[in-house]
Amino acid sequence: MKTKLSKIFYCVAACSVIFSAHSLELLDGIAAVVGDSVILVSEVEAYTLLLMNREGIKSDSVRIKELRRQALDELIDGKVFVVHAEKDTNIVVSEEEVENALDRRIKMILQENNTTLEMLEQELQRTNGMSLREFKSQMRKGIKEQLVKQKVHQMYGASINITRKDVEQFYEQYKDSLPSAGKSVRLSKLAISFSPSDSARQAAYKRITTLKERLDNGENFAELARQFSDGTNAAEGGDLGFIGKGTLSELVFEEKAFSLAPGEISEIFETRLGFHIIKVEGRKDQRVHVRQILAQVAPAESEIKAVTSRLDSIRAACKTEENFKTAVKKFSTHEQTKSRGGDFGWHSAYSLPGKFDLENDDSPVGQICPPVKEDDSYALYRITDFKEERQYTLEDDWDLIAEQAKNIDAQKKLIDLVEKWRKETFIDIRL
Repeated sequence: MKTKLSKIFYCVAACSVIFSAHSLELLDGIAAVVGDSVILVSEVEAYTLLLMNREGIKSDSVRIKELRRQALDELIDGKVFVVHAEKDTNIVVSEEEVENALDRRIKMILQENNTTLEMLEQELQRTNGMSLREFKSQMRKGIKEQLVKQKVHQMYGASINITRKDVEQFYEQYKDSLPSAGKSVRLSKLAISFSPSDSARQAAYKRITTLKERLDNGENFAELARQFSDGTNAAEGGDLGFIGKGTLSELVFEEKAFSLAPGEISEIFETRLGFHIIKVEGRKDQRVHVRQILAQVAPAESEIKAVTSRLDSIRAACKTEENFKTAVKKFSTHEQTKSRGGDFGWHSAYSLPGKFDLENDDSPVGQICPPVKEDDSYALYRITDFKEERQYTLEDDWDLIAEQAKNIDAQKKLIDLVEKWRKETFIDIRL
């Protein structure tokens, strides 16, 4: 318990900059000043230790000086990101986003160490002389900086377009250094969609009409979204961040978003998810910053039961791969996989869409999971192949490799931007 918590605490210190500059400035040396922010020597030391642990380097290594310089450079880059973001009115991180991220971070620490809040506080008090409240308070600043960096990455990465040739060239260049996919399963999918009743549509429309009237009367969009939206982003005031053309599966939504001026609120419109009202907060580099209020059109319980009962029957009847392919052809409404006989490609065994027993089954091929709820359907997934270790290939992992290629291009673009922003930012290195 002691070792694990101390390690977690130290990593959080390195990544989240938990030390308060105001309280430690007199006791801790200043390594650098970036804009109006300081980087403390303790932050550099903590981040250096993180780099050492990551690369398996011992404390007596001749590379320590090099790693310390690398740590300082990366911390400066992070501060430069934040300084630039503070000047950009399109990059906004709400207090609610910070609190939600903080809660997730604390839960992660507790889960990884199989401990409780009370035990964590005792360890913090014993090893660092601080309460859990002080720990959270000091983490907030670092978490906010991380969220700002994420939004900068999203903003500048969204505009990058990757061609087929780019992906192929990336794969040829990096295929030998790509990590293994690890334990993997190939899945087949059979999905049956459901259509909500007219009465459910009418109820959702009535609800969102009331919200539109309140918006027209001047009520705050984000607050109404927070209270009444059915979207997964409701807690963030319906904030979807910046979206680019061609990045959404709902064309109607995208067209509405790009037709609005900053500050403008849309009329009510409908997609397969339900009824929406959106507000454009700003525009930048052919992208728009959007908030939404969603009134989801939910199906009746009887409709859901009919779909899940049919899938249960299909699951019981499909004893072979051919049985499942025949059922896909006859019943599936998921056109993308239906055209391929249900093939859903390879997936990590640790992030599967359904529940399978991979630990107690030496050959899980043929397992079919119980019905899984998706956006507007329920689905069955069947394991058609299984590998303990698998290398990525263009044929089987095109989307993932394309995303990696895009990330590399985004990183290169951001490196160039940071170099430019460094020249525009006051930096005083004292270490």
